[in-house]
Amino acid sequence: MQVSLGFFWNTAAAAVIAAGCLGAAGCSGGDAGSGDTTGAGGQVSAGSGGASNAGMGGNAMGGHGGDLADAGSSVGGAGGTTGAGGGATDAGSGGKTATGGVTGAGGVTGAGGMVTGAGGSPPVGPTPTTTTRALCTGTDPIECHFGGNPGNYDVTVVLGGAAAGTTMVQAERLRTMLAPVATSAGQTARFTFTVNVRQPEGQPIEVVPAGTEGTPGLDVYFLGSNGQPPQLQAIGFAPATAPFMIYLGGDSTVCDQPTLDYGGWGQQLPQFFNYPVSIANYADSGESSASFLASAALFGAIESRLHTGDWVLLQFGHNDKTNTAQDFHDNMTAMVTRVKAKGAFPVVVSPVARAQFNGTVVAPQHINSTGANLPMIAQQVATEQNVPFLDMTARTIQWLMLLGPNGWQQYHALGTDVTHTNPAGALIEAGFLRDLIVQAKLTALTTRLR
Repeated sequence: MQVSLGFFWNTAAAAVIAAGCLGAAGCSGGDAGSGDTTGAGGQVSAGSGGASNAGMGGNAMGGHGGDLADAGSSVGGAGGTTGAGGGATDAGSGGKTATGGVTGAGGVTGAGGMVTGAGGSPPVGPTPTTTTRALCTGTDPIECHFGGNPGNYDVTVVLGGAAAGTTMVQAERLRTMLAPVATSAGQTARFTFTVNVRQPEGQPIEVVPAGTEGTPGLDVYFLGSNGQPPQLQAIGFAPATAPFMIYLGGDSTVCDQPTLDYGGWGQQLPQFFNYPVSIANYADSGESSASFLASAALFGAIESRLHTGDWVLLQFGHNDKTNTAQDFHDNMTAMVTRVKAKGAFPVVVSPVARAQFNGTVVAPQHINSTGANLPMIAQQVATEQNVPFLDMTARTIQWLMLLGPNGWQQYHALGTDVTHTNPAGALIEAGFLRDLIVQAKLTALTTRLR
């Protein structure tokens, strides 16, 4: 892996997430706090805002690329995570359950949390040690290359220490596992998360630039922010024994992109989920529903790994430019039914919108050269198969309408690519997906959000 991983939690994206909305329209505030940090008996919240309902416009159907706008039906709030460290259930005398880990009187714990004081439940995950920390190198980023075979690994980190710092955690190919966590001098915060390790570690079959292929085995990176270096006190890892698997199938708008010019929403999704969720991103650039279904290294790899209770999110359409409506319908149906046959749960996701405008209005989206309205067909398949449908087309149309023809560039690759986001845009789109999961009341997933 290259040392120059970069840091893409930029000011614009952070402002969007801190506000919990994408502009004045539809802001409804939200609770802060992803990655609570701790002091002696106290707590400092540093995190992302809540979701907002940003409904605008009406349905946009028909025309070239016409998508279901259904604006107002999708929940806004890029990133809108709930406050990590918020109380959930009582755990002994004075102890509360939380995600993210806060210490103080009475002790607080939970999935990935830290415990200090009487009454808290035991912390989860591998035991972090300074001995394992000594295997890591560098100061910003701090790089930890642990090797090992492909699979899923539980990782526990203790962030903070004697000096103040702001630390973001990435793994493998630029996957964000934890949003930036601010710690004051003397404070620590403990988190546990699960990393899916593949080889190659990014896109399964796409040829990527030399030097971006990554290294075999488990790789974890700690990056600073806001002029402060990352602070890593201790780390531990072990093969995961019971990961909760979420597989992603899709194209370049979803995949683990190899450079910081581009970002797929699947790269940013892990930070929204708690231990022991492992997100295995098999999305690959240039894939259509037909090519992905036919590839043993793509859908075949997902299918062969599925167990009862796993989840599979499927987003296609960008590269189905010449597939007929029937072919797209049949390809999506085949993937859904084959996932269901394994006892797993498929979710159909409509393709994110392109930043194409007719004047100040987002152009109709994803009607291909055969006249197939791909978002409508995706929704049709979900309805026919009685599986969840997440309308990312409508939600990203709303976002682009708020940004306007002169505002989308800061969130898209190179400032010119109308299809692909940069990491800041991918972070916002991952937040939208998280919000749509909540809106759809997918309890097995919502109960595992940070």
